Amino acid sequence: MPAVPGIVEAAIAAIRSHGSEDPDSRLALERNLRIGLTDAVDRWFDPRVAVSAPDLHFGLGRAQSRAGRGLDELMGFYRIAAQTVWRRVAAIGSARGARPQDLYRLAESGFGCVEELSTRAAAGFAEEQSQRSGASHSRRSELVRLLLRDPQPGSEVLREGARTARVQLTEQLAMFVGPAEMYEALARAIREEAVLGPREGEFVGVLFDPTEPDRRERLQEAAEQAGTRLALGPAVPLAQARHSLARARALLGLMQGGLVAEAPLLSAEEHELELLLGAEPALAGEFARRRLAPLQSVGGAATRANLALTLKAWLRAPGQRKTIAEELGVHPQTVRYRMTRLRELFGEDLDDPDGRFQLDLALRLEPFATSLLYVEGSRPVPSTS
Repeated sequence: MPAVPGIVEAAIAAIRSHGSEDPDSRLALERNLRIGLTDAVDRWFDPRVAVSAPDLHFGLGRAQSRAGRGLDELMGFYRIAAQTVWRRVAAIGSARGARPQDLYRLAESGFGCVEELSTRAAAGFAEEQSQRSGASHSRRSELVRLLLRDPQPGSEVLREGARTARVQLTEQLAMFVGPAEMYEALARAIREEAVLGPREGEFVGVLFDPTEPDRRERLQEAAEQAGTRLALGPAVPLAQARHSLARARALLGLMQGGLVAEAPLLSAEEHELELLLGAEPALAGEFARRRLAPLQSVGGAATRANLALTLKAWLRAPGQRKTIAEELGVHPQTVRYRMTRLRELFGEDLDDPDGRFQLDLALRLEPFATSLLYVEGSRPVPSTS
């Protein structure tokens, strides 16, 4: 017991070489470590020793987090301290005639003590991180509310909200939305973006500086990690945040309806045509049903599907039978047969520019017509029919 102060100082010296080079930071760190080490060594030598602060090591973990230092560093300090203390204890004990078996028992109890204390320190670190993260998330959510308020507050209010949320305002932003049930998963995966929600079946977030590719890539990675799909509105000035949100919501509706491609992150700027065509879903469906009505006279879902695929390919490459055959993976004679059938169905529309435009548009809008060309479970398949 008289050797405890020297043992503690030896452990501090061993840790010092791994600590911060900043004098003020190092001084505060060493003060905390000295308190923790003294407590740990007292517990090591005599577990019955009453300590005044039973949550001391939990508090040390929280202090490590508040100082902005890592958990791995703190756990490393515990390991270095345990090794140094044991070497000094073994040397002192041997010099004073302690039996090897007693030293082994002391080592066993000591390393067990260190494991318990480091676990409590890790728990304190995790709780502090959680509380800080929750507070930060709340401040960022409030910033999203400010941006979406109608009318939007002045620039001074926005700057103060961004400062409180520790977010860098940029000249442009893009709003994104996702399904409400995936909010918790995305909130865990997100890094810098501010997210608000869930509400009314969705959560809402803001991507600052959206033209920077790295920002979009990180948002996509977060969506992939969370296992969700996000719709990203167009990049707009801060004052037009609600406009970007409206486009993002429209795109999410198309995504949930299976009307656009599957992907973790889709951008409204890259799906403007789909958004334009889907602006009036009921009208889009009526138009598709009317223009594609001749196909409904054809029996068999597979035959209708193959005729539709051939018509799509022909509208992209009129008269290029070989090109169409290669695209569809069929024989040119099959293309010829199908085009003959399509001319019977659509007549002069295939030769009229306006007619071809309307047919192409109707095929793009076909999903809005509740699947005219397919029946449940059917798939387009190559066929000679």
